[in-house]
Amino acid sequence: MYPCLLQISSLFFITNIISGVWYQQYIYSLLFSFLTMTSIIFHSMPNLYTNIIDKCAIGSVVCYGGYVLYSKINSIEVSVIQVSLIVSSFLMVIVLFFYGYCRNKYCYDVDVGDKYHCLLHVISSLGHHGILLL
Repeated sequence: MYPCLLQISSLFFITNIISGVWYQQYIYSLLFSFLTMTSIIFHSMPNLYTNIIDKCAIGSVVCYGGYVLYSKINSIEVSVIQVSLIVSSFLMVIVLFFYGYCRNKYCYDVDVGDKYHCLLHVISSLGHHGILLL
């Protein structure tokens, strides 16, 4: 419906690249650079190959984010509220994407799916900012 909207919302991940550099989390910055590029490419030219590459970038960011979160929880004192907000953002993304897929809702709604997908980009970016800020 809005072909350029998802490309533009993919640019929100640039804030994660900058934050990663700022906090000297260079692997995070590199992975978010990869995700930003693959997301823009996939939303520009959606096909099986760009989808797979984008999912690999997403998986890399999620796995590394989980690793960083786990490492920070074990090495420094963090509040339950901080971790709860990060986990909540992850769960919201799961609901928007996977539950939405199963029910043909949210990101998969014919009329407003792109808007929900943009929201997914923002929520996931904010969740990873939360990990960086711990």
